[in-house]
Amino acid sequence: MHMRLKVLSPLGLQQASRLSLQWNPALQTPIVHHVHIIRDGQTIDVLDKSDFTVLRREAGLEQSQQITGILTGVLINPDIRVGDTIDFAYSTETRFDVFENPLEAAGYARSALPLDLGVTTVSWPSTMAVQTRAGRHADLPPIGQQGDFKVLTYRVTDAEGEAYPSTLAPRALPDYGWQLSSLPQWSAVTDHVRPAFDQAAQLPADADLAARVARIRSENATPEARALAALRLVQDEVRYMALTLGEGGWLPASASEVWAGRQGDCKGKTVLLVALLRALDIDAVPALVSSNNLPLDKYLPMVSVFDHVIVKARIGGQTYLLDGARIGDRSLTPDVPLVHEFILPITERARLERIPLALPTRPISAMALEIDFSDGIYSPVRITITDIDRGNSAAQMQALVAQAPAAEVTRLFDERWKALLEGNGELSDVKSQWAYREDTHEFVATATARMAFDWTGTPINIPLAHVSWQGFDPNTDPRYKDADYVKDFPQFSSFRTTVILPEGQNDVDFSVQPYEVEAGATRYFRTVKRDGSRLETDRGSITLRPYATAAEVGTEQSEMDRFKDLKATMRLRSGYVLTAADRQTLTTTSDNDPEAALRRGYALNDQGDHLGAIAQFDAAIAKFPTPHANALANRALAYLALNDLEKARADIAAAEAVDADDAILFHAKGRLAEIEQDDLEAVLAFTGAIRSWPEDVHAFYRRSAAYERMGQSARALADLERVVTLQPQDETAITALATQLLRMGQADAANDQAKKLAQVLGHPDAQTQIFIVMAQSLASKLKTSDPAKAEAVLTAALVVESDFPALLIDRASIRDKLNDTRGATADRARFKELTRFSLDDADEACLSPRLLRMSRDVALDMCDKAITDNADDVALHMRRGFLLQIMNRKPDAVAAYRRATEIEPSNPRAKYRLGKLLREIGEAEEGQAMMAEALRADATVADEDEPMLEVRRAG
Repeated sequence: MHMRLKVLSPLGLQQASRLSLQWNPALQTPIVHHVHIIRDGQTIDVLDKSDFTVLRREAGLEQSQQITGILTGVLINPDIRVGDTIDFAYSTETRFDVFENPLEAAGYARSALPLDLGVTTVSWPSTMAVQTRAGRHADLPPIGQQGDFKVLTYRVTDAEGEAYPSTLAPRALPDYGWQLSSLPQWSAVTDHVRPAFDQAAQLPADADLAARVARIRSENATPEARALAALRLVQDEVRYMALTLGEGGWLPASASEVWAGRQGDCKGKTVLLVALLRALDIDAVPALVSSNNLPLDKYLPMVSVFDHVIVKARIGGQTYLLDGARIGDRSLTPDVPLVHEFILPITERARLERIPLALPTRPISAMALEIDFSDGIYSPVRITITDIDRGNSAAQMQALVAQAPAAEVTRLFDERWKALLEGNGELSDVKSQWAYREDTHEFVATATARMAFDWTGTPINIPLAHVSWQGFDPNTDPRYKDADYVKDFPQFSSFRTTVILPEGQNDVDFSVQPYEVEAGATRYFRTVKRDGSRLETDRGSITLRPYATAAEVGTEQSEMDRFKDLKATMRLRSGYVLTAADRQTLTTTSDNDPEAALRRGYALNDQGDHLGAIAQFDAAIAKFPTPHANALANRALAYLALNDLEKARADIAAAEAVDADDAILFHAKGRLAEIEQDDLEAVLAFTGAIRSWPEDVHAFYRRSAAYERMGQSARALADLERVVTLQPQDETAITALATQLLRMGQADAANDQAKKLAQVLGHPDAQTQIFIVMAQSLASKLKTSDPAKAEAVLTAALVVESDFPALLIDRASIRDKLNDTRGATADRARFKELTRFSLDDADEACLSPRLLRMSRDVALDMCDKAITDNADDVALHMRRGFLLQIMNRKPDAVAAYRRATEIEPSNPRAKYRLGKLLREIGEAEEGQAMMAEALRADATVADEDEPMLEVRRAG
């Protein structure tokens, strides 16, 4: 090695003043030729005044339990100045007698250090047979003849000090370099060490070990189970310690020495494991491997590509790789599979063997979060967290917690859980535990806690269920445009979230769709399972191999973007009925936190308890040190809901005096304008809200409605398009936009939105049904106030879906209102022709599930007609109540159910339905009493699925 280093700045003085070289004294002899400083044209011999100090550091002893014997020579020169050039030359003579001193060399195009000139020469006797190989992006340096030697000369000039891209996969590196080797084939490597391994792999003559082998044989019925027991014995009871002094780096200690000392390196552990397996009649041989999983098929036969040895076992026709130097394997197919695509068995006539890569059979890292809302949505929920590490991570975690005080570990875990759930709510009563499970080699950390979710900003994210992934940035250097990218392998993660709702409540909308996407040699997935009041999502990823091709990386981000916007959210519907725990949480005023009182007020307002909300806003306003615009504006909204316009105006004025730009203040102004039927003022108010917060979706909805009432449909449409832009996966937004398009006669565009909604819902085949329901729903809303418009909507929809029976029968009903007898008759005739369904019997039509599925409006008309003739028929009144309920006409539905209970007071179904509906509209006490009475009479009434309810006639 001959190098010249010039000091260009004071920053380089420290590095330049220290020179060092390393050698293994068992194999190498160093020779220092000279150390010069060239200063102002003069050459100074540093060795005249200084010399090297020899150190033995054993840097790997603490970290990797390895003793190498490597020595380091260090020379410190205190007289180094800016502008000096250090000229350092040394040689290292290496004798690798174990392998009869083969020639091996490799070079690469890039230099990590900036160089004006770098020259590498490799020489060998002309009589020596040497193989050469150049990668597909490299050239073999010229080889010349100098006397009896061949000489390869590799020159690097004007190198800027560039490292290879950090994303470069190890399998790509040989493509950018050249190789030399005097070994003719791979067996030349193993032939030199095979006798030593064969001799070392003899079962120790030890009574204790013999007894253990006998016990393994008797306690395990299958060869697989016996092999695993032998592996666990070597991994668990023999400590790892590498002794690589001299030939010890390649030749193993005997199995007897390893067992007697209960310690060994990878070679020693391997020969002991081979001896045990052979004693158990299992075919086993040592095998050399690369711990970095180098692509050995791209290398010439070389000793230096191997740095580890394991066991290859054949059991039942299957090949298993076993590594005695690992710890904690509890299966022959462990949680963290061994990654060795090529092995070189230490056998006669050995050849490289390709081993198929194995994927983890279960997550290496698994986190599970359970959110139990059983006590109520607003009350502090029970949180349970379970985090499992497997493989090396389990051992590392066990070692970490063993070194720290328990109180400190508890604190660290508590902080971790709080950071994990930050943004979802505030954790309290956190209780962390952890344990290492010896039987499964898992480190399991668990915690229980309480957390209050803030539903005022709904929808809220489902914790752990969504993440946006960022793929590789493609290499911009054209030299690496087709190079493979390194991947974290093996890798398998799982993040499972379980949400449990209160029993009998189904008033939380979950927006979470499953996906499975492969991108950049990784499979990303999310599964979704809904079972009654329980939702379970599992999001994760598994890397499919240690590298991704350049082509895969080129499309990686676009593939990931397919699920980027598929967020996982939950939103509380307006029909949610507060539990006793909810009400206790929301009505407390004992704390001194005005922000908490504000949040409670928001929730009570959303629940329709406006008086309770006002009490909370009163408490917040009293506790804030200065007038609070947001609290005043929210109280104004509560007063508006109670139609107390005078108090609302007073709060609006007070809020405006504090902060005229408060977003909620604009909403209060807008709502007041709506009540006063001043649409222009409503538009101005909601415009102010949008100016205050450009992503205020609720303001866009309200302004859109005001524009539509003013006849400015195009502006109404633009607002709804903006909402969909802000929330591209939101079902409500897409439905509102499609409805507005229908209202404007743009049925084809509305159908496109129906297609989008079907995809968002995960049911792309439902596009037609969604479009029909949208058209029917809009026509139903318009048929009383603007029947002509309702007819136009259905007619436009029939252009898209011609002869659709549900649209025909609805249009017939509306044409009756328009006195278009001829058109109504034609529609009914066509409906009957298409469906073979008769509307002649009103009783039968009212109770028909088939008509219900086609048209709720017509089914309701049939019920009204039937009740005219049979006013005391309980079944008809219950069906009418059900229809009104699913059409969101709850006060009318209450009246229908109540009439049914008056006709037949003992009917438990009528009583249960009425009680449940009363509870939904806020009359909880009466509702709960009725439901309880009904359940005492017939416990099965609660099991009926409302949408499929079929009402039976009394008697």
